[in-house]
Order: sequence, then structure tokens, then C-alpha cells
Amino acid sequence: MIKFMHKYAKFFYVFFFLIIISFIFFYVGPIDKSSKQLAVAEVGDKRIYPEEYWRMYENMKNYYSNMLKEKFTPEMEKQLRLKEIVLEGIIENQLLLAEANKLGIRVSDEEINDSITRDPAFIRDGVFRKEIYLRTLELSRLTPQYFELKKREDLAIQKMRRIIELAADTKSALPKEIAAQFKGNDQAIESIVKSAQEEQKAKTVRSYLQGLRMIIPVKVRPELVASNKENGYASEPVV
Repeated sequence: MIKFMHKYAKFFYVFFFLIIISFIFFYVGPIDKSSKQLAVAEVGDKRIYPEEYWRMYENMKNYYSNMLKEKFTPEMEKQLRLKEIVLEGIIENQLLLAEANKLGIRVSDEEINDSITRDPAFIRDGVFRKEIYLRTLELSRLTPQYFELKKREDLAIQKMRRIIELAADTKSALPKEIAAQFKGNDQAIESIVKSAQEEQKAKTVRSYLQGLRMIIPVKVRPELVASNKENGYASEPVV
């Protein structure tokens, strides 16, 4: 498993990034601006505090633990650099959000409502259940107002990412040696082509993000990520 994920690390990264931008419950509420706590990272004027980072890290760790079961060992986590990748994902989200705001990308109330009512987490028997929605937020210590704010940001990030991906060249021909190897296996060829297209899109996004880093100041304190998680999160509902 380790060798496989290292061999296909670039595709794993694409999948990981999609997971990060899709799981809104990884967020925590706003931190008291008077707090003297050091930020794990700063992206422009946005500060990412330990509570936010460690909650996302724990949720990502649990996600992959549930998906890979006993195969997801501490050694695998270490080799995959989970802590570093989670932090990088948060930073990239903030860079894309800052650029989306700069370009005036907006998310309508209708888009937010549609996204929430189509979320499988809130659907039972094919129907959106408001009581499940509110209960889920309550268990996550989130208010509807805060959840919808973060949902708006997530959708803006996704829009920004799709705009960047439109610039990717996804029409490159399949190398002859690969086409010959899988000749007659249309399903395998289609899978390879789609993987190559997704990688090209990811490459375009990474290149764009590198450009944003030259414009938007990013400061990281890696020593805070390397340390052990501080116990406890805010117990009050996020408003």
C-alpha cells in the first residue's frame, strides 16, 4: 500500500485536495482576535490557529483510518506526511479564496441552499431533512449561520478551482506505447486518459497557486505542526 501510494502520490494529492475542500465540518469557529496564541500559518491577513488545524488533521486522519482500516498505520501516516499535507491544503484553500474574493466571484443564496439540501449527510429516504441538518450542526458545535458562511467560502473556492482548470490542456494524445499496451481494452484506456486529465488539471492549479504565493504573503510555523496536538476545542456553538 505504501509503495502504491508513493508511486501514485500525485493522484493521491489530487484526491486529498478534493476531500479537503469538500468536508466543511473540518472547520472551527472564529478565534478571539485578542488571543496571543501563535498561528500555525498566515495567508495574507488570514490566520490559521492550532484549533482549526488540529481539528482538520484529526478528521482527515479518522477519514483515512476508516477507509483503509488496519492498513492505515502510524508508519503510513508518517510516510504520507499527513500533517504537512493537511496544512498545505488549508493554505491552498485560503489562497484560492483570497483570489476568488479579489476577482469578485460570488456564491448566491440559492447555490448554498441547493448544496445543503443535496448533501447526502442530510438526506433520508431521498428527502432533505431539516431536523437532521440542524442536529448534525449541533453535534459539530456549529450554528447554521456559521455553517452557511463556510459553505459559501467552500463553493467560492470550488468555482475558483474550476476556472483555473479550464486553462489546463487535457487534449493531449495518449502515448503510443501505452495505447498499444492496452489496445482493445477501452475501459482501461479511458481510465488512464481521465487520470492524466485530472493530473494535468492539478498541475495547472499548482502552478497558479505558486504564482499566488508570490503575490499573497504566506508565513508558516512548521514547528507547531510537528508538535503534539493540544487537547480541547471550544465547547460553545460557533456563531
